[in-house]
Amino acid sequence: MRSSGTLFRLLLDAPGNGQENMAVDEALLASVGDGHSPATVRLYGFAPAALSFGRFQRVKDKIDGEAVRRAGITLVRRPTGGQAVLHDRELTYAVVLSKEHLEPFHKREIYRFIAELLLSGLARLGVRGHSSRNRIGDPHNPDCFRSTGEYEIASPSTRKLIGSAQVVNRNASLQHGSIPLDTSYKRIGRYLALGKTEGHEEPGCLSEELRRPVSFEETVKAFAEGFDSGLERRGIRLQTGELTHSEKEQAAELLGSKYSRDAWNLMY
Repeated sequence: MRSSGTLFRLLLDAPGNGQENMAVDEALLASVGDGHSPATVRLYGFAPAALSFGRFQRVKDKIDGEAVRRAGITLVRRPTGGQAVLHDRELTYAVVLSKEHLEPFHKREIYRFIAELLLSGLARLGVRGHSSRNRIGDPHNPDCFRSTGEYEIASPSTRKLIGSAQVVNRNASLQHGSIPLDTSYKRIGRYLALGKTEGHEEPGCLSEELRRPVSFEETVKAFAEGFDSGLERRGIRLQTGELTHSEKEQAAELLGSKYSRDAWNLMY
């Protein structure tokens, strides 16, 4: 981090539409990158359930459209990379930084910085985790949770607990990810044709690690406190805020022109 005394903004959003969520995250990337907004941490969820794809992931011929329609699943292509995720009962995090916030401003350093904050959130819940140092599983499997990337978060037994994806441009970075509360995300095979899964530990979730049900509200509180504590150790203050008027306008424009359209969501 370049300097202490930096102020980060915390956005706490109720579960909402997946296409709107991606529009907001991209609007934040633009606003922080242009210097109009501070570095931002956003905690949110998805309702109804959504199936998201990585920016360049090819899925058009792998989706069971009828099953998706029957289940009321929303489809959306993320602005970030990675593989598909079924977002249902989960907490989703997003961290948006500009190049002024982190030095060196490279993908690996960003992942490492955010991994510390995620581990702090898990610790607040009483969940042990670690930041993976190596890739595990097949990164080409269309299910995000069937492989663990470098600096993604796994349990001590290497069960993936948090799936993350990132995009970095000249001015800013957006990293967001899925923190499953229960096993509902494993239903992804009902809607998307998956590859072989041999050779990789079955992914985990918070309720399995804690051996009890975990609510969205409990998880939001734990991760908000964990991010606050992790940032405070670096001399950074985390202050609750809200979207600006211009961010709301940009998100609405992105939703109408991009994230609500098959031309974007099903382009590959």
